[in-house]
Amino acid sequence: MIAAIGNSAYLTRRTAPLLREFNAHDGTDSPLLVGTDHPGGARPVEGAGRILITDRDAVLADRNVDRVYISSATGRHFADCRAALAAGKHVLVEKPVCLRAAEAAELDRLARAAGRTVFECLSYPYHPAWREFVARVRAMDLAGPVTVSAVFRIPGREATDFRLHPRHGGAAADLGTYCVDALVRLGAAVEDLAVGAVLLADADADAGTAIASRPLDGRTFTGSWAIGDTYRNSVVVADPGRRLELFRVFSLPPDAPGLVVERPRDGREPTPVVSAGPANATRACLADGMRQVRDTGTAGLAGSQVIARRIAALETLTTTPPAHARTS
Repeated sequence: MIAAIGNSAYLTRRTAPLLREFNAHDGTDSPLLVGTDHPGGARPVEGAGRILITDRDAVLADRNVDRVYISSATGRHFADCRAALAAGKHVLVEKPVCLRAAEAAELDRLARAAGRTVFECLSYPYHPAWREFVARVRAMDLAGPVTVSAVFRIPGREATDFRLHPRHGGAAADLGTYCVDALVRLGAAVEDLAVGAVLLADADADAGTAIASRPLDGRTFTGSWAIGDTYRNSVVVADPGRRLELFRVFSLPPDAPGLVVERPRDGREPTPVVSAGPANATRACLADGMRQVRDTGTAGLAGSQVIARRIAALETLTTTPPAHARTS
């Protein structure tokens, strides 16, 4: 049986109903346990079926729970993963699994020693639109300088939003994770990415970039993210002749189709390409996590080396609060 720790908006909006589905498929008719350190103030989980809000320790002590989905604020992921492993649970955890590369290595070691699996839930690559976009990029006859860019920017959040607290990694952890991951999947070497903070006109904005160039084939990789800016969410691959763009790659609503647009550089109208039908990337990601948990050969942090390198690239920003960040 799987239960949850934390009570994030993402759990409320997307994940809790899916966890109930997985439990039902396994023949478990018990309410979904959601453990939080503040059960009295927990948000209701609407549309998820039967839910029991309890405290974190009760979930970890429950012998019927063999898997835990961690949906706490980002800066708590490491401690919650470590506690779940100590309690003998497999772990599915929202991205990023932690904020420091050394923590990722420690979780991998602890999970291997316990014979348990830690699986980071990063859903966007599971949407067919992403896979078809990558296939189209590989099939393109690219010539001349090539730019690969990943952009994820969202409007400002309320001051109480966990993303704005320095202990939870800010925009780099929440949005930069997507951008860096996408650039690597499209051919960037994560060690070559120069990651840094960016100052925007709004002093309260939290923004960053990741840039790398490959002189031999003329490719430039650029990631850009911000909290406190206008909304942007896309991945683009372009050469002097044309431009291929995938919209809303990082946060497609459940069961939404993906849209790819090709824009010739000669002034002709862009050509929309619906590259995939409706799909629920979150469900596909969780299903993969469940499969890896059931496979006894996957003990450890799944994809630990790739994840650790991505975390290391962003670590300077995720562990150093921006000047405007609140500290209480």
